[in-house]
Amino acid sequence: MKKKDNILIIKHGALGDLIQADGIIKSIRLEHKNAKLVLLTSKKFINLMAMCPSIDYQLIDNRSSFFNILSLINLYKKIKQCNFKIIYDLQNSQRTYIYRKLLFNKIKWISTNRKDHEVSGLRGLEEMLKENLVNNKNVLKPNVSWLSIDIKNQIKKNKILSKYIVLLPGSSKKNPTKRWPYFSDLEKILIINGFEVVTILGPDELEIEQNFSAHILKNLSWPQLAGVINNSFFIIGNDSGPSHIASCLNKKGLALFGPSTSATRSELKRGKFQILKVDDLKNLTANEVLEVMKKMLNKK
Repeated sequence: MKKKDNILIIKHGALGDLIQADGIIKSIRLEHKNAKLVLLTSKKFINLMAMCPSIDYQLIDNRSSFFNILSLINLYKKIKQCNFKIIYDLQNSQRTYIYRKLLFNKIKWISTNRKDHEVSGLRGLEEMLKENLVNNKNVLKPNVSWLSIDIKNQIKKNKILSKYIVLLPGSSKKNPTKRWPYFSDLEKILIINGFEVVTILGPDELEIEQNFSAHILKNLSWPQLAGVINNSFFIIGNDSGPSHIASCLNKKGLALFGPSTSATRSELKRGKFQILKVDDLKNLTANEVLEVMKKMLNKK
């Protein structure tokens, strides 16, 4: 039996970027149907990507300081012993550029060469595959249904009605300006309007738990988070990883954007999932968000 080729994909994160890369990884999988596909990623995403059907194995990159020579040597040995035929660099960072130039300059390395695409990083990766004669038809169609699990028992346990709206008030702790400040007001208005509401809080949002009065789900695993989102009626969130999960599950929902990040470059808008972009999130009221949601729900 012919030995399988080993192909390496590098994608450290963040969560939203990794989720969005599903279509790219799927394209690479189809290009190398008989190869062993290995993902080099951050330790915190190992459990998440273990569920991805396109990936066969994972390696952890701790992204230690370049002054940590021992760590670099260990990473070099791990990758070298796999004898990779091709490396697809989906991270395209300064770090992976150094990896390429100093550690793995004899392996075929496919990347965007750190060129910024005028639309988004995702479109840049789409062009990268096209330039390297890899079918790119799946790149803009990520589908992370593989991440979602059945959470009916959890919904029943928390006495949540089957038709519920999910609120995602968090975002990266590194960029608090992404957070719309009126999710608790929206929760109250939704309840008054007869909607069942579920607020999902991650470790970085636990301090705002007291602001909410309806159903609160905390510290969910990745599959539980995807399951709750997948089972929902509508989702409202910030520019965040969980919003990317909703978008890549083709759920009907809305991501709220202020001036701190680009709605276009985020590539969050796809299918049933839309974006509401404003000049100042502090000036966007809960009633305005409710009206946009109602219009979306009324569309066939």
